[in-house]
Amino acid sequence: MHAYDPIHLFERAAQRWSDRPALRVEGRSITYGELDAWSNAIAERLVARCPDAQRVAFAAEKRASSYASVLGILKAGMAYVPLPPDGPRVRWRSMVDLAGVKFTVGAVDLPGLEAIDAAEGAASRSTRNASGQEAYVLFTSGSTGGPKGVSVSRANVAAYLEHQLNAHAFTEQDRFSQFFALTFDLSVHDLFICWSVGGCLCVPSANDLMRAATFVREEGITVWFSVPSLVLLLQRMRALPANALHTVRLAFFCGEPLTWPIARAYAAAAPEAELFNLYGPTEATIAITSYRIARVALQQEGVVPIGVPFKDARVRVVDDELQLSGPQLAAGYVGNADATDRAFLVDPATGERWYRTGDHVRYDAEENLHFVSRLDDQVKIMGHRVEPAEVDAALASLVPNGHALTLAKRTGDSVRLYTFIDTVADHSALMHELRRTLPAYMLPERIITVEVMPMTAHGKLDRKALLALIEHG
Repeated sequence: MHAYDPIHLFERAAQRWSDRPALRVEGRSITYGELDAWSNAIAERLVARCPDAQRVAFAAEKRASSYASVLGILKAGMAYVPLPPDGPRVRWRSMVDLAGVKFTVGAVDLPGLEAIDAAEGAASRSTRNASGQEAYVLFTSGSTGGPKGVSVSRANVAAYLEHQLNAHAFTEQDRFSQFFALTFDLSVHDLFICWSVGGCLCVPSANDLMRAATFVREEGITVWFSVPSLVLLLQRMRALPANALHTVRLAFFCGEPLTWPIARAYAAAAPEAELFNLYGPTEATIAITSYRIARVALQQEGVVPIGVPFKDARVRVVDDELQLSGPQLAAGYVGNADATDRAFLVDPATGERWYRTGDHVRYDAEENLHFVSRLDDQVKIMGHRVEPAEVDAALASLVPNGHALTLAKRTGDSVRLYTFIDTVADHSALMHELRRTLPAYMLPERIITVEVMPMTAHGKLDRKALLALIEHG
């Protein structure tokens, strides 16, 4: 077993700090001993009912049972597949079919799946605790229509934990934020960094998320982790005054570009905090580069560097594209060998696997990496990767006599999608159908009808002309 295996670290913490709070959720504090016993009971049920299962799904609501389910599934030597709690059901079906899921912990409203009880309890016997196997499958947007499931191993997670736990002085006194959805790989940092050191994971409700600064003060959060968009939201709500986050001592940002103005605003609100900008796609397990933000540098403008790779990670820049390698590199996409072959390369000279990020980067004089742009159409919306082509694929059957094209428009620090169609259609009906097949963050801001798709003098689609139409209704 890897010394930094996530379950090994949790169980070690549970033995050492059995009576300390491990989880604060739904107004309730759950100790390490209670969470350990609960997850053991779930693991026992899984091994008894479906001993040969490789992947187990659950509806990833921010409830105590969800956190016990993550641990229980891993303790059973299986991989967890979190399903977004708001659906849509069509997307759930695609995810469980791609991942070959037959069992769920807790009821999931999809036919053909057998539910294992997620109720609290204690195990009557020990369960298998395999390591080096798959930890989870998380789904991201796919450019060819439908989600792609990234298979991440426990060894990948262990490599991430090893770096972060040695790079930062987390302690059992720390109280960690848990702003990320459990369908988002950055949540794995929240859970297992916290549970490795005996800290308390503090889970906000949906209302708490909109009052994050107040939540931080009330819960005494010392370790913050979020997308930059959350800070921007607090700014716009005028909910981030100076010293508002005075309890925070370590703050991490990831999931989308962090601008210096956002970093500056956060630093003023959290005067005691060290700030770090992390970077990494799901395929490289949570994050793989880091940049420490010096307070003396906060007056800059533009985008904060993504920094330098973790100690055991390897990076290279080929034709401006950042490529990644090392022990955090995922196996690929479940049920999609073609997508895996396109994204993951094998160096013929060394046999080393590399992941093509699609990110255009550059180095500065201090050898820090800077994110410049995407080399394709992919964008980040509240940290979620979105391929606009997936929206178009969802619309293809709904506009059979025309074409649909979705474009992303950046305004300040926010990104919004707009869909253009060149045929007569009921926009309300189209949006209704999109809500049935796509998560909320992928829905276009508006659907705009054009008589014909504009073309450039070179015969290419004129995207600038389409984006200009947004300003004119």
